[in-house]
Amino acid sequence: MMAIAKDMPGPAWRNVAAWSGVGAVVYFLILWAGALIVNGEGVVGIFRAMLGSQRLAATLGGSLVLAVAVTGFSSRKRPLNLRTLRNFMIHNVMAITAFLLAIWGFTRLNGAGALGAMGSSTWAAFVTGVTLIVIACMGTLALASVHTRADLVEDEAVAEEMHDRGRLFLCSFTWIAACGLLLIVLGLAGPGRLVSPQAALMGAVALIAILAVLGIVSWRLSDELGRTLSYETGNMAFYLIWVLGSGWAILAHLGFVAAPAPLDWLTLFVILLFAASFIVLGRRRLLTR
Repeated sequence: MMAIAKDMPGPAWRNVAAWSGVGAVVYFLILWAGALIVNGEGVVGIFRAMLGSQRLAATLGGSLVLAVAVTGFSSRKRPLNLRTLRNFMIHNVMAITAFLLAIWGFTRLNGAGALGAMGSSTWAAFVTGVTLIVIACMGTLALASVHTRADLVEDEAVAEEMHDRGRLFLCSFTWIAACGLLLIVLGLAGPGRLVSPQAALMGAVALIAILAVLGIVSWRLSDELGRTLSYETGNMAFYLIWVLGSGWAILAHLGFVAAPAPLDWLTLFVILLFAASFIVLGRRRLLTR
């Protein structure tokens, strides 16, 4: 009986409490690192800014609550030990560092006038592109870990699947990275910007060709379930684009909102495609641990 009790996972509320504490610590570390990058003052600068602005204090407080809640409840079935903590820190530190460096570089380029007049369309495309590239890099890291002793994938079934179907996963992660790079290149392109329209056009054509080739290769490497999921994702993406895209166009035509720019449409297509894939996986209960 004692041995059985030791093998049983702890109550979910303990996992939530433990991971919530980890989320709070990581949030403060991120805040501290961000403050050092922006103004070089660290924690002192953060508290000084919070005392001078109630809105900033409320925003940071709300972000802390959100970070704690997301970290705690998303890991409620995940026991806290050295292995899971190590994997959590590796994944989050790498992802957050990549985001901070990308935003810092983008802001510096914008401040130097290399990007011209930037709008919300450019920012949306850039953030979406960086997010996809970070996801692809994290997935590639996990894929590499299943072929080594890094042990970054905790679910044994998932690790075995990634090991057996490594080429398919590699094609998928490369496809995601190419899609993100396409958005970044188009967001940086334009007259007087970092990338000229001619160079952006050639880069976009090359990336679209890579996406097409990777899509064909992934289709041939997929099994029946994978192809079925692809069909369902395509159908779901069509309806999402029809509802949200046409709704935006109607509201813009009637003068309630600003009309979407061409780059907005491309970013919307990409976001809704990945949203559709998550919806399809969720309906088939493939996202549950």
